[in-house]
Amino acid sequence: MTADDAFRNAYDDTDRAASYDQLEYPATYSLAFRDIPDLVARHGQGEGRRALDFGCGAGRSTRFLQGLGYDACGADISAAMLERARVRDAQGRYELVDDGDLGARVPGPFDLILSAFTFDNVPGWERKVALLSQLRARLAPGGRLVNLLSSPDIYTHEWLSFSTKDFPANRAARTGDIVRIIMLDVPDRRPVDDVLWERQDFLEVYRRAGLRRLEEHFPLGRPDEPHAWVSECEVAPWVIDVLEAGGSA
Repeated sequence: MTADDAFRNAYDDTDRAASYDQLEYPATYSLAFRDIPDLVARHGQGEGRRALDFGCGAGRSTRFLQGLGYDACGADISAAMLERARVRDAQGRYELVDDGDLGARVPGPFDLILSAFTFDNVPGWERKVALLSQLRARLAPGGRLVNLLSSPDIYTHEWLSFSTKDFPANRAARTGDIVRIIMLDVPDRRPVDDVLWERQDFLEVYRRAGLRRLEEHFPLGRPDEPHAWVSECEVAPWVIDVLEAGGSA
């Protein structure tokens, strides 16, 4: 099943927001954020400490950036999620933006832009390119964009925090197709619809958006970590792209 302009972001839902709000960094999710501080330190992020958390949801990733010492602003299209973020972080800045248009609420420039799982829920080539182009335009000189994504492999394996065994159609999915996954760490066990995007096609999206990939990172679980890993030590559930302005916009 191919996603189109009618694709509905599963997280723009009051009940889902309440469930997702309780999530911090359990199990498989811990791998998504574990290596980001080292990646940013290695590649730099401009001269300042201004950060944008694009697709901040309930503010978990914004608070993560704050914990790293950034003056972080969160932006999202879901009013339900932002309401949760403001309850948890009353002093933080959380901006509602239009779907497909960042507008003037988050003008930048930003030394670091983090997009955590946001592009798992953005359908279509044009929309992906348009949003990434807007993010590129908000990077400060020397700034970095860190795009944290679900690896295509996450939809065809079992994990400590996720299950996909009930969705065999995921295995035949290609770029632009809807894939389904169940989150095991939250009370809301309704399947989540994501949009699969193959790695080589993300490279083309980046090129069209005027971005150049500096590093592609696949975080794996480690045997000495305090988790009963399922697939995490052999297959990476996430991929982290570190990007800079450059290329063919």
